[in-house]
Amino acid sequence: MAAVTAARVVRKKLMALSNEDPDTLVCLAQHEVGVALQNMSLDLLDSLDKRMNILGDKVSKLERTTRKVVAARDAHARAREAEAKFTAEQERAEKSLLSMWLQGFVHRLSSLDGTQMADLGLDVVDFAFCRYALNIALSSSRVSQEKIISSRIPNVLVSMIDGANNAMAPDPGTHGGTFGHVP
Repeated sequence: MAAVTAARVVRKKLMALSNEDPDTLVCLAQHEVGVALQNMSLDLLDSLDKRMNILGDKVSKLERTTRKVVAARDAHARAREAEAKFTAEQERAEKSLLSMWLQGFVHRLSSLDGTQMADLGLDVVDFAFCRYALNIALSSSRVSQEKIISSRIPNVLVSMIDGANNAMAPDPGTHGGTFGHVP
């Protein structure tokens, strides 16, 4: 709008001076056009300055948003890393415990140099029971108690022990002579 106004002002002044000497008219026209161009340039610079300020504000807002996104992403990555580290440590502990069970099971075997190692008295059934119980114990932190109970795992564990005891109990009909399963 300011550029249109400056052009109108120059036009009006030049129309008023149209009766002047051509050399004077050229000098005055050059001066008026120069002043109008200077005013238009200043208006253009003001407009550009306002637009650059708006653009600068948008860039600043984008930078703040980007920093927040990067910070959130980094925090999420740190949390996932800590979770992965915890899971790895937990799995390592489970494997270590399983290794101890396995070592106890095979410990009664002779060592490589031929000497007899201490016997823990574990047989295959003992090992299977212990391994099953160990699996349940290790999963208890991730599986709810309700789920464990509803799947009847405690009943299975108790029946394994009770079944082994019943299998080893003397048959009452034989007066302690033979062993059998009590129904």
